[in-house]
Amino acid sequence: MKHKIVFFDMDGTLYQTENDVIQESTLETIDTLRKKGYMVCAATGRPLNQMKLILQRVQFDFYVLINGSFVLDGDFNELEANPIPRQYCDELVELCKEHNFGLGFHFGDASYIYNNFYPMYDFCKYANVLDSLFYDPSQSFHRRHRAFNAFLICKDKRTIDNFIEEHPALRADLINVKTDGFGFDIFNANNDKAVGIESLLHDIGATWEETICFGDSTNDIRMLEKAGIGVAMGGATDYVKSFADFSTTSVYDDGIANAFKKIFAEEEK
Repeated sequence: MKHKIVFFDMDGTLYQTENDVIQESTLETIDTLRKKGYMVCAATGRPLNQMKLILQRVQFDFYVLINGSFVLDGDFNELEANPIPRQYCDELVELCKEHNFGLGFHFGDASYIYNNFYPMYDFCKYANVLDSLFYDPSQSFHRRHRAFNAFLICKDKRTIDNFIEEHPALRADLINVKTDGFGFDIFNANNDKAVGIESLLHDIGATWEETICFGDSTNDIRMLEKAGIGVAMGGATDYVKSFADFSTTSVYDDGIANAFKKIFAEEEK
């Protein structure tokens, strides 16, 4: 067997976010993967606390979480961590206070809204990620705990672009949110899913050539590009698909199962 470890993005790939569905064909494919000896792993922008609905149906051998900044084994033991420096968290808090932007942080096992509670809450509700979601009006939880990712909602994209330009150690990814404005994930610039996967591969003695990666968004591009087989979901843009080896059908149309029909046929040659 040439490939032995599979990494799945969650939203738009394995998981239908807006209706909390994992297709039966996907669950059956994961069972088949395990029987064939593959390791099955998550590679997601979500923190662990936002995986609860998914974990009711799928357990993973490893977890590459919060865009690669927090890596856990199957028993949820920490393997790698790359939190945002506290100074930058402080500066994000002040920026959002000044401009009245919605702000929250993902920590290891909880997420905290800091301000503009209801726009942030509504976004989290849409994404089915209300578990372990708290409100910190003191805006100080990050001073006592490691923040791995900031999530931010605003109407003024230029201010965020300027902030990132002044902080090259950080990066901001535009995310799709059902809100009046722009949504951003902000995290360390030297970090992404591919970095988290690479650290895990090193730990377990595996290589990129042995991996299969599935994704649908720009934060999946590097792992799709580096994988032995990179598969873009049908809902991905043509730009994202250009970095994959092939594209499959969408998350609503048996995308994972259809991809593995092709992969298994090739593996068995």
